[in-house]
This record gives sequence, C-alpha cells and structure tokens, in this order.
Amino acid sequence: MKKVNIFIMAALFGVMSLTACGSGDDGSGGEFNVVISSNPGNLDPQLAEDKESFYVIRNIYGTLMDIDGSGMIVNGTAQSYTVSSDGLTYTFKLREGLCWQGLSSSETVPLTAYDYEYAFRRIYDPQTHSPHTERFSDIKNSMAVYGGAMSSSQLGVKAVDELTLEITLEYPDCEFLKLMAHPAASPCNEQLFLSTRGRYGLAADATYACGAFYITDWNYDPYWHDNHITLEKISANSLDGYKTYPDIVNIEITGDREAYSAENNISIDAYVIDDIALYDRSVQKRYSCREYIDSTTCLFISPQSPIAVDEDVRRAVFSSVDIDKLAGELSGNSVQAFGFIPNAVTVTNKSFRDFYPESRTVLSASSAKAVWDRFTAGHTDIDFNSSILLADDSLNSESLPYSITSDLEDKLELYCSPVFEDRSDCKKRLESGDYDLCIAEIKGGTNSAEEFMQQIADFLPDGNSADELIKRADRCIDLSEKKDAVKAFEDYITDNAYALPLSFEKVYFISSDDTSDIWYDPFGETMFFKYAKQK
Repeated sequence: MKKVNIFIMAALFGVMSLTACGSGDDGSGGEFNVVISSNPGNLDPQLAEDKESFYVIRNIYGTLMDIDGSGMIVNGTAQSYTVSSDGLTYTFKLREGLCWQGLSSSETVPLTAYDYEYAFRRIYDPQTHSPHTERFSDIKNSMAVYGGAMSSSQLGVKAVDELTLEITLEYPDCEFLKLMAHPAASPCNEQLFLSTRGRYGLAADATYACGAFYITDWNYDPYWHDNHITLEKISANSLDGYKTYPDIVNIEITGDREAYSAENNISIDAYVIDDIALYDRSVQKRYSCREYIDSTTCLFISPQSPIAVDEDVRRAVFSSVDIDKLAGELSGNSVQAFGFIPNAVTVTNKSFRDFYPESRTVLSASSAKAVWDRFTAGHTDIDFNSSILLADDSLNSESLPYSITSDLEDKLELYCSPVFEDRSDCKKRLESGDYDLCIAEIKGGTNSAEEFMQQIADFLPDGNSADELIKRADRCIDLSEKKDAVKAFEDYITDNAYALPLSFEKVYFISSDDTSDIWYDPFGETMFFKYAKQK
C-alpha cells in the first residue's frame, strides 16, 4: 500500500553524499553534501514549523538532550542532569566551553543557561506567536504566562547560574527529556537575537548557531539553480566526548534530486525513501538499509456523522471490513496492524510494541447487518447510500479504498463511494469533518505516543474519554505507568470501535558503507551530522 499523503513524509526527503575522504584516522574531517526539497521557512527555533527548517536547526543549534540514530535519549549540550524525587524539577548542567558563532562576527559568545531561559520565555510571550506553546505546556505556569495572568519571571524555567538550568513542571512527565531534544527547545541569546532587528533566522548573517555547525552561506532564489546552505564546524564546540566529526555540510536546495545528482556527478551515500522499490538494487552491496515502522493507516468515521455516536453501529461498520483480505493486498512497504502505536515509537528507550505486542480484537460481524438495518430504519431522513469514503489521491490506484467500499456493500448493503482529494484539500476536509468515512495516516512529529494518541482523538465524536486517557499518559511519573497508560488508550479505542487500524507504514534510511553514525529521526524527518564519520 502507498502511504496516505495526509501526515506523510515526502517520498525522498534528505539525500547525503560523500565528496571527500575523512582527514582523520577516526573518520573526522571532510565534507558531506545534503539535498533537501525546499528552502527552510525560518531558522528561528521558536518559530520554525517546517521539516526543512528543523533539518537545518538540528545541526546548527544545541539542545540539552538529543535523540540518537536508535531513538534513544542521550545528552546534548547538557553534561548531566538530575530529577527531583517528585518528578517535577529537572536540573541540567551544561558542558563548559560551548559558544555561539555567526557569520557576521569573528568573535564567539559563550552559551549559557540564560539562553535557554530566554528561549522558553520567547515561546510563552504572546507577541512571539510561537506554534510550540502546547508542546511545552507541562512547564510550570507556562499557559498562565502565555495568557497574561502571570509575568514571564514566573515561568518554571530558571538559570541558576551560567551553567545550571532548572526547569519545574506543573505535573510529572516521565518522558520530559524527549521534549528537551525537540528543535523548538533550542536556546536563544537575547543580545544576539535583538541585534538582528527582526531578521533572526531569516538569512545567513542573521542566524547565530551554538551547535555543531554554523551557517557560512545561505543562497535561495526560486528562479535560479544555485540554491544552497553551507554549514561549517564550530571548532570551539567540538569537545572531548562531544566531538564534531565533519568539517563541512553542504546543503543543496532542490526538489529534483535525480537531476542534481546527475548534473554534479555525485554518488548518493544516504537517502530516505518510503517505497523500497526505489532502492537501487544494482549497488545494494555498498549500502545498508534501516527500516522504520513510523506511522499507522486507519479507517475512521466522521465525528459529525450520526454513525459515530452509536458504538454498535460503529462496530457493525468496522466488522464488515475483511481485514484478512486487506492484509493480502498490502505492498512490501506496509504490514498489517492490529494496534495504533507503530514500532518506532519508544517508551523507556524501547519500542512500545516490545512491551505490548499487538493483540487482535475480533469485531463480531454476525449481527452487523441487523444492527445496521435497525439504525437506518430510525434515520429514514438520511440517504446513507450517498456516503463517501475520503482518501488522499495517492490511494486512487490502490485496491484498499475499493476493497473497503466493496465489503460495506456486500455485508451491509451500504453503497459508499471513494472520493480522492489532493493532500491539501484532503487535509482541509478531514479537519472540517466533511466526509462519512476516511482513510487517514497517523504520524507523529516527534517520538511521542501522546502525539499519535492526540491525532486519533481528533477523529472521535464528543462525549468520549480519550482526552482523559491522554492526560493520564502525559502525566506519569513512572515509565512503567506510562506504557500501561498508552496501552489503556489503545484498548479504549479498539474496545469502543472508534477506529480500525489497517496497516503500519515503513520508511527506509539507506546509507553508504563508507559512512557511519548519521543519526536519522523518522519523526522529525532529519539527519544529524555531528557524529557522522567517513571511512
């Protein structure tokens, strides 16, 4: 099955190639060339939203924590951290010697805990219009500050001294450290920010970096072909135990990776695809392929439909879909799903599915037709045979939507027509509820079970308990409690027939055997090059 292009990664997001061998015996030195599909919208971490911006931000700013290539939380700019016994206070000790560097100045500025404090104050300053206020809302007083009921000085983020940052939460969140690896949690130096006079993150000379690299050139003209961003290593930020290996990362901005590669005679050494058929088998001995199951395709009923409010009717509709038949029609890029949380989502640095393997729940179809007939008899004013099954137009050539509508016709005598929209229009209709049934792909922007849970909850009718279950999962002090809370949500959706999981979708990170330690994040859709080595 093709991926549904609603919450989808582009078929090819990032490409990295090797142009020079590493100069050091440990694989350090040399240059990496990267291709991204469009110009970053804004390299101000507190404002950025698009994946191309996050791609660059992750490489030029330093977050307190980071997520490695296996999805595990590791220390970033924080040398260490402690958590209070009640789970409410996190104290981070920054690495000594880190600094800010920018194109417009040859002098560096020390990175301090005050820069992180200022960054979070910016997020909750209403004048910033940050899109990330909900993401960090478990920080103490955050929403009160944002709403103007409290001053920014009362925000639960305090620099104790230059190298010590204290963050206090409203309630325990045992996976709070994951949030500290998000690009929006990057620091911001107040003086450097103000010096750009409103241009911060919009040009090379108005972007200051404190991570592995800084920007030395950013050229973009939609009517020209030489569009690129050049990153160079910040030598001062390459420390013992925190070394930056590459010297340069060249980022070409082009939507046509194939043409760029041919024109520049570049051998591709790392790339991302969501269709294994695109993998060049002729050179497979030079490459390793890592597979991520990072999203879930589900069948939903519109929350505005009268069908949605009756559990027996929802169950009748879903039980009429022959999921075993659908399983036989999946492509090699999909696997049958009986749960909602995909394998790539981790809890306690292990896949959630390792804790709770999928368990098949059989929805009884024996009385489905009788239930449906009683329901429609009580709603004679509605023509259910004019119902639509909304799907992204990438599924128009796939058998999935047609198999579902065929099953509904055979089992319920419900005549439902597939309707395909392009990605933008489909998303608008999903948000408005203007459909009867839909096929939608659920994909989180971060490695967070709660993001998947919230997206599923957005499809549910009023009067459900999903939000309370999400809150329970979000406020766990213990990781064991957290995985149980996620399981409780998944069981609730299945037991109440609120959605039907159809398949888990794969994405593939393919890298040359001549490289190692390029960290790929399938949720943020980024590659991180600080530790990338050349053999």
